[in-house]
Amino acid sequence: WRPPPLLTVCVPLLLVFSRAFAPGIAANLCYDDRPRESGVYDGEMYVDGIKRTYVLYVPASYDGHHPVPLVINCPNTGATAMQELQQSGLLTAARSYEFVLVTLNGVNNAFNVDRDALARSDGVDDIKYARILARYILSRLCIDPDRIFATGISRGGRFASRLASEMADVITGIGVVSGLRYPLPNNATRPVPVIAFHGTSDPINPYEDGGPDYWQTGVEDAVRAWARHNACRRSATTRIARSIVKLLYFHCRDNADVVLYRIEGGGHTWPGSEFYFEHQQHLKMGATTLEISANDLMWDFWLRHVEMRSDRQYWRHRGVNSEGDIVITSLEVEAAPARERGRGAAGAGASA
Repeated sequence: WRPPPLLTVCVPLLLVFSRAFAPGIAANLCYDDRPRESGVYDGEMYVDGIKRTYVLYVPASYDGHHPVPLVINCPNTGATAMQELQQSGLLTAARSYEFVLVTLNGVNNAFNVDRDALARSDGVDDIKYARILARYILSRLCIDPDRIFATGISRGGRFASRLASEMADVITGIGVVSGLRYPLPNNATRPVPVIAFHGTSDPINPYEDGGPDYWQTGVEDAVRAWARHNACRRSATTRIARSIVKLLYFHCRDNADVVLYRIEGGGHTWPGSEFYFEHQQHLKMGATTLEISANDLMWDFWLRHVEMRSDRQYWRHRGVNSEGDIVITSLEVEAAPARERGRGAAGAGASA
């Protein structure tokens, strides 16, 4: 499946895109038919004369009339879109949660994102590519503009952090595995809900500061910076599993919470991924936890924050004790039994 030439597509897309993202417009039904059979499609387009490719998944429930969510997935360095889908388990999640999933391919399997999640001046314009592709998908599929999310791991996670900065008019929230950064400068024009996962024994992007030139600052530094950007006023730390600690910043502007799941002993891997768990010894990226599922937690977080954006009193009528303090409780998805409880990143059951 190939989109028509960009010169014939981009001009009308500007009108579609501006109308889709006009504030206050509810996405109940699409005004025109936007049919597409369910399945996995290879796509390509040219941006600035460079061939860009991607993999698009459309769920079986898609009918062309009712708006569905869109998740933009960004692979790690060296990984193709199909490899990323296999490793993260996001294709399975898309089937289960019924969202459209587009996985981008970087040029030479690497996105242009460097220190502080900024682009190299001599590299390709990946933001332009992501924006044009998002416009194209919105013009061809019935997408809910209030439910467009971005995710990725490692370099792809750093690029998702950059998308939150450069495409805050498009991206509703982000979920980052082993790669959350706070872009400097941050050009986001509104608060952005952020959920992140990072192992304390990550051998590639250290949990603390240091590491490669593009890294340098610690994960919690990036989390706190996003919390400041979102004007969060409260925080709480909760152990939700043997090797999992949740750091939550809440009471934020537009209820744009920032949450980090710290995986004690965890490596440079996708939490809940059977692929990473089964290939730990071969990949040499550190331990993988199955105590939580990043896919399940991201999806729950994103959908709750769509609701929270329209409910400014969200925290006032949920979990308030007799003293008026917020009671932080684990989400049901956190408390749900893992596929094999006890297979934590640092515990028994992990592959040697």
